[in-house]
Amino acid sequence: MKQTLRLATLGLALAIQITSVNAHAGDKKVCKVSTNDVGTIIGRGPTAEDAFEDAATQCFDRREQRHSMSKGALDEETGLVVIDSCANIRCS
Repeated sequence: MKQTLRLATLGLALAIQITSVNAHAGDKKVCKVSTNDVGTIIGRGPTAEDAFEDAATQCFDRREQRHSMSKGALDEETGLVVIDSCANIRCS
C-alpha cells in the first residue's frame, strides 16, 4: 500500500501546476513550503516541476512518518488525504 500511495503522490504532483518557484544555484529550481505540522520543506530539482515533485514527495514522507509514529501505518483513506494535501502545496 505504501508504494501505491507514493505512486499516487508522484502522479498528482506531476499533474499540479507550479505556482511559483525561486531560482537556486544557476539552473537549479527550489520549491519552499512552510507547513504547520511537518516544518519547512525545500524541494530542489533541475526544473520547477522537479522541485515541486521533490517537495511533494518530502511532504508525503514526513506526514507518513509523523502519522506512523503516533497512530501506526496509514490506512487508505488517511493516505489519500495526505496525498491530496501534499499535491496541493504552494511553493514560495
